[in-house]
Amino acid sequence: MLKQLQSAFVLPRQIMQVSAVNADGTVTASSSSGHTIRAIGSASVGDHIYVQDGRVLGTAPELPFVEIEV
Repeated sequence: MLKQLQSAFVLPRQIMQVSAVNADGTVTASSSSGHTIRAIGSASVGDHIYVQDGRVLGTAPELPFVEIEV
C-alpha cells in the first residue's frame, strides 16, 4: 500500500530544451508548450533533456512533437 501511495505522488518526466546555462549549477529549460523552469543539473544550450521534479535526469533524443486527440 505504501508503494502505491508513493507512486501516486511521483511527478512525470518531461522532455525539455535548454535555453540557458546558469552559473549556480542550474539550467533554464522550456517545454514544447512554452512552460519554462530552472532545473538542477548540467547541459548545453540547445540540448534536449529529461527533467523530473526540478532535476535534469539526462539527455533526451531530439524527436518531433506530435499531439493526437483521442
